Amino acid sequence: MEKKNFCFTKLLDLIYPPRCFNCDVILKKGEFGCCKKCYEKLPWVSGAVCMKCGRPVAKKEQEYCPDCQKQRHYFDEGVAAFIYTGMMRRAVSRMKFSNRRDSVDFFGYAMVRALERTGQLEKWKPELILPVPMHPRKKRRRGYNQAELIAEQIGLLTGIPVNEKLIRCVKQTTSQKQLSRRERLKNLKGAFETVDDFPPVKSVLLVDDVYTTGSTVDEISRVLREAGVRRIFFTALCIGNRKKAVSTAEKLCYT
Repeated sequence: MEKKNFCFTKLLDLIYPPRCFNCDVILKKGEFGCCKKCYEKLPWVSGAVCMKCGRPVAKKEQEYCPDCQKQRHYFDEGVAAFIYTGMMRRAVSRMKFSNRRDSVDFFGYAMVRALERTGQLEKWKPELILPVPMHPRKKRRRGYNQAELIAEQIGLLTGIPVNEKLIRCVKQTTSQKQLSRRERLKNLKGAFETVDDFPPVKSVLLVDDVYTTGSTVDEISRVLREAGVRRIFFTALCIGNRKKAVSTAEKLCYT
């Protein structure tokens, strides 16, 4: 069976050769997810980061970002792979709205790499991976939940079990792009719930595509705390840097 699947995958690669998630060039042998040129431009999270959410901070002596200094969070810690700049904004948008599910494997790999590079995966030892849920109506309209797809890839690479059915989105929320943190929290109030027979796990890893204010992860974490989960961590594909940046033709940056 494995041999048949391998042959089928090879046949698909011949018919639909893998392309760079960013520039769409056909990948060369040895390239995975993106071409060498785009790989060199990837905005990896590096340097000093917030001890709580993993957002980049100005200097190593700064323990927490401005958001985490002001806000109480229900999660314990978080790690993201990339800064949410123009390149990654476009990639996330294409993954979510243009059916670019072919980018999921690379994104899952990048998130595992970030977790391993920071040593958090070994430190946290999550028992279960939980993708951020999507409202059923929205999922039917899109056809998939990108957080679930990424979580499955992370589970495949780490061996940690994934369960997408333990948390449900039971309220259709409005778009949060233009909302303040307070408005986002109000918008998300009552949006998530755990199943009645939630297992007695002590440590979980939430998976989402983008972390901005943290309101979604916070609301889910609050619900998980009520379900008895003691340690809650998250990993995101991208995280906003929450500061103004100079835009260039090659790397657009957003606040």
